Formats: sequence, structure tokens, C-alpha cells
Amino acid sequence: MVKKEELHVLIRSLTKSEKRYFQLFCSRESSGNNYLKLFEAIDKQLRYNQNEIKRQFENEKFILQLHVTKNYLRKLILKSLRNFHANISKDAELKDILRNVEILYHKELYVNCESELKRANTMAQKFELSVGIVEIETWNRKLKQAMFPQDYNSFKTTLIRQKEAISVLVNSNSYWQLAVSTSTSIFNENKKTENLPSLLKKPDLALTLESKVLFYNTRSLFFIQNKDGKAERELRTLIKLLDKHPQRMSQEPGLYVSSVNNLVSYLVFNKEYKEALKLIEKAKRKYEGWKITSENKILLKQILRTYNVELEIYRDTKLFREKSEFIESTEAFVKTTTYKMPKEYLLSFWFQLASIHFMQGNYKRSLTWINLLLNARFKDVRTDLQAQAHILNLIVHLEQQNLMVLRYYVDSARRYLKKVKQIEPFEKILLTFFIKVARLPLFEYKKAFIELKFKLFSAEEPLIPKNMLGYIDYLEWIDGKIK
Repeated sequence: MVKKEELHVLIRSLTKSEKRYFQLFCSRESSGNNYLKLFEAIDKQLRYNQNEIKRQFENEKFILQLHVTKNYLRKLILKSLRNFHANISKDAELKDILRNVEILYHKELYVNCESELKRANTMAQKFELSVGIVEIETWNRKLKQAMFPQDYNSFKTTLIRQKEAISVLVNSNSYWQLAVSTSTSIFNENKKTENLPSLLKKPDLALTLESKVLFYNTRSLFFIQNKDGKAERELRTLIKLLDKHPQRMSQEPGLYVSSVNNLVSYLVFNKEYKEALKLIEKAKRKYEGWKITSENKILLKQILRTYNVELEIYRDTKLFREKSEFIESTEAFVKTTTYKMPKEYLLSFWFQLASIHFMQGNYKRSLTWINLLLNARFKDVRTDLQAQAHILNLIVHLEQQNLMVLRYYVDSARRYLKKVKQIEPFEKILLTFFIKVARLPLFEYKKAFIELKFKLFSAEEPLIPKNMLGYIDYLEWIDGKIK
């Protein structure tokens, strides 16, 4: 990304709530009007065009030093975001308390400063904020020096507590290093470790909840690398541990969600689909009690991954035939979180729901999701799904005998495929087939499908790659039409 585009990217990333807050925030600034005008002009640009900005504000004084104005606007936006997200995490709240401590200290309001430090320490200890504890002890020492400059025993006690906090940080860092090195070597036979590292032998060696999460995750990776079935046990033990800390999980939900996703992925890899679905169902009950905001994009993506894997399991195993009520709940979830979702997840949900309804023979509902996908026109986002959605659209319209529009949709599909990639041989055959079949009487369909199957699947190496059948099971569909 070009440096001059950074401000544009920042502004375009803001949510409606964040933009509204910035406008109020900016109106309190004496020179805020100029910055607000520049903010709104940049926000309207889909792609940043600095020459257009200069032309638009050619009569304004601030345009003479545009780079200075942009830099100050960036600082204003970040300051506004800090205020807006003051309670985004306990760590952020602790930083605000420590800023209070610094201000009170310089004003020599030592009693007030001591009260804030006690409040900060209670929060830091409760949520194991080791970095914060180190800083708190630094301020404790400064405060003791200012209030009781000869009380050396207090200084020593403070320094001992700070050293203990630093050792906890070192412990956490050691587990992070071990986790990274194990993750790096998991698919590399030359770097395979056969002996369990000493840090991974006893959970008591991990001094904080974060370190224990790393302990169990890294042990599971070690067992996966050594093809040892104990990996599942480690991941289940971790989730049981996290279940015992509901308050921490409500403040740091990402720890829980990522741990669930790791176990679900392991179960799916080992084809233990029903166990994976049980775990997902339990996790979803927890998620429903949390407030998912579009601002916390990392957590949102982790939760969406859980829902997405559930859909994939139902679709790939055809389990939706046994339990169809999950579709209703998933559709409701997708509708309520549509405007919060990253585009790649949204396209994935739409495509999977369209596929499941197609496999159920519910073509009208399938088309509802296909149309959302085709009309979204998300450029360069999951073009693989968009390409397959064009073909699924042709299949569904053929099933509904919407033959009058089939030719139009074939042309549309061909244009899209040409635009995003080279058209594969099997795609050319399919496109030709849809044009041909639209002109045939119904009694000739069986013969046409037999010919189609011969062209696509008769060779030792079928024209349709195996991975493409994960999007649409063309063989199953063709066999169904022949029967």
C-alpha cells in the first residue's frame, strides 16, 4: 500500500458508529471543520485520488500543506477511536487508569495516585495482565520515593514484586517461542521433535491462563506431528480448563473460540463429524451470550469460522437430511450478521446455503442465496465461489425448467469466467451442454446427460478435478438425472 493511501484505508475501515462519533468529536475541535471536510471528501472516494482532493479544495488554505493536514487528521481519527473504544478490553481500561496515575503523580496528588494504583493492581491481578503489573510496580516505586524517600524496605518489596511479574512475562514468552517453533516444524520431517520438551511435561510450569492455553495447544501440535492420538485429549482438557474461567472468557472470548476451532478442525480431519457437531453446538450456546460487534473483527472471524465449519460438515456429509432445523438457525444468523461479516465469509455462507438447498431439491430457496451472491459483485473476493455460483445458477434454472433465461445466464457465466481466469475444459463442456439442453424436448434429456457424463468422467483422469467436486458434486447430479 502506498503511504499516501494509508489515511484513505483508515477512513474507509471505520464503521458507521465510529464515523458518527468522529464527526461529534471533530466538532469540538476549534479547527475541526476543515478536518471534517477533508475526512468526508476522502470517505466518498472508492479509490484514493489526491489530485481530485486538491482540485476540490483548491481555494482552501489547508490544501497548501495537504500532507500536514492529512497527518493531523490521522491523529484526530486515532484519538477519536481511542475514546470510542476505551472499554474494548481490560488491558485498554488498565492503560487508561495508568494514564490517570501519571497525571496525578505530576500534580503531586499522591493520595489520589495511590487509590488509582490500587484499582489498577486489582484489575491487573484478576486478569493476569503481566505487562501492566510491571508498570504498576514502577509507579509504586516512584510513589514511595516521592512520599517516603528514606523507606528503602518498601523500594525492595516493590522491586521484588516487579521481578516476579517479569518472570511471569518470561514464562509466557517461553511458551510462545515453543508454540511458534512447533507450529513451524509440524509439516517438516527434518525438524521433527520426538522427545517432549521439558516445558510441555507439566501444566503447572505454565504460570498464567494464557501460558496454559499455549501449553495444551503446543502439546496437541507435538502429538499431531508424532501421529499420536493424545492430541484430542489435550485439546479437550484445554476447553474444560477454559470452562472453569467464565469471567475471563467473557473478557477474552478469542481464547475460547480459537481453542474450540482447533479441536473442531482436528475432529473433522479425523472424520469424527458427530463429535465435532456436538462441540460446535455447545460453543454456539456460549457465543449467543456474547455481543459480537463488527469492530472486533478478529473475534468475529473466529466465530464465523465455527459456523462455517458446521455448514461444511452438514453439506459434505449430507447430514442436513437428518437434522434440517440447523439451516433455519444458520440462515437467521447470516441475516443478522450480514453487515458485520467480512466479504469472504459472507460469500462462503451464501454459497453453502445455496448448495444445501439445491441438494435438498428446494430450488427456490437455493436461488435466493445464489442471487445474493451473483448480485453482490465483490471484486477479487473468493472468485472461486463466484465462478461456481454462476454454474450452480445454471443447474438450478435447468431444474426449474426456466429455459427461456438459460441462454442469457450461460452468456453471463462465460463472461465472468473469462474475466477472472482461463475457462477450464470441463467448464466449456458444461456451458455448451446448458445451451444444447435448453433446446431439447424432455424425453431426450437422459441421452444428453449420458453424453455429458461420458465427456466429463469416462477418462482415467476425469476432466473435473476432485477438488472442484467439493463445490458442486457434478457426478452425483448427473447420475441423478440419468436415473
